[in-house]
Amino acid sequence: MRRLATVVGAGAALVLALSACAEPTAGFGGQPTPPPSSSAQQPTSEAGPEPEPPQGGKPLAKNKADLSALPADFPKRVWTEGDGSVVGTFGKEGGCSKVRADLTEQTDTAVKITLVETTPANSEACTMDLRFPPVTVKLAKPLGERTVSVTAKQETK
Repeated sequence: MRRLATVVGAGAALVLALSACAEPTAGFGGQPTPPPSSSAQQPTSEAGPEPEPPQGGKPLAKNKADLSALPADFPKRVWTEGDGSVVGTFGKEGGCSKVRADLTEQTDTAVKITLVETTPANSEACTMDLRFPPVTVKLAKPLGERTVSVTAKQETK
């Protein structure tokens, strides 16, 4: 008889726990989820966020930077450091991937930077986070009046 009471009590606790988990209005930690806002922003194809450059970085004028080839979710900012011979921007990496900036071309009128996100070839468990770290390239001479264009690509190694 005692065993039957234990089984019935455990079954009731299980049903109660399952019904609480299935509650559609309960969010993380059992807190009610807020109702959807009528002014919720819809994703757009406009430029991504524009964070400030790291300390000591001097933002480049928007007409001097072509970031149109970057995906919409990339931060859109280019800056110079020191005497202008270091150019920086933000890359995108996450989980197991790492980002670097490659100086792919520098002429008297333009500088081209490619952001390369490298993901390991072996399949391992990776976290689902995104980071936008600052990355820089060193120029042969200060940027001056040259324009900067930034592109992005992915590779597996």
